Amino acid sequence: MAETLQKVAGADGTSVAYRQHGNGPRLITCLHSLALDGSWYAPLAEALGGDYRLLAPDFRGHGESARGESAPTLGLVAQDIAAMWDAESVESSVILGISLGGMVAQAVTGSFPHRVDAQILVATRGAYDEAATRGTLARAAEVRAPNGLEQAEEMTMHRWFGEGSGNAADPLVRQARAQFLGAGGNTIAEFFEAMTQVGEFHTDSPPPTLVIGGDDDQSIPGAVIEQLATSIRGAELRFAKGGHLLAFENPQEVAATVRPFLDSLDCWTR
Repeated sequence: MAETLQKVAGADGTSVAYRQHGNGPRLITCLHSLALDGSWYAPLAEALGGDYRLLAPDFRGHGESARGESAPTLGLVAQDIAAMWDAESVESSVILGISLGGMVAQAVTGSFPHRVDAQILVATRGAYDEAATRGTLARAAEVRAPNGLEQAEEMTMHRWFGEGSGNAADPLVRQARAQFLGAGGNTIAEFFEAMTQVGEFHTDSPPPTLVIGGDDDQSIPGAVIEQLATSIRGAELRFAKGGHLLAFENPQEVAATVRPFLDSLDCWTR
């Protein structure tokens, strides 16, 4: 499937890159997980088929996007998404986000509710309690320390890939390791800190929502996925086969999981 790479000036003028996968009539904005980039959505675009067009930005400090002068926040990244939509003359879109991308998706919905037709939240959470906040801020401090990112690599890969994290022949594992280390400790730490603020974007009038968890997710427990679905009025909940990065590891199953929800939306006929 054809992929194009373009750039746009983000909220504060920062250069933000985004990819387009496919050119079908149904638009989904796809938001990646920590340290990765929009290129990871190419297999899901293939699995969804020719009816779909995916816009997949690289968050600031990730992939082909600059970090910018401002420390990244979920709200600032949400503004970058809106700038991308403006550049593409997109009035509204379905959004899909995995892990960090699911938190950015909630920030987009909270910041620009009139521009979100529906949201699909994969392997993510909607709030951090005190213990989760402490743990995540501790991880931020750890990766900022000298050699901290390298020391966090194995634990992070296990959270993402489970027992498969030791498979050096797996191209996804190799790419994830390279991008995690390549992002740098400060960028990873800043996004850890930003993630803890996701609860600020809760909305009492959510769009149609599908929450998906992986049945073997080593990073986000099923109870957290269920809590997220319960917190969003009218949300549907599904579990699919896979770990934390199930949308990338198992795109065919995730496509099959989201397709009935997508087909039920009336935004395609407006």
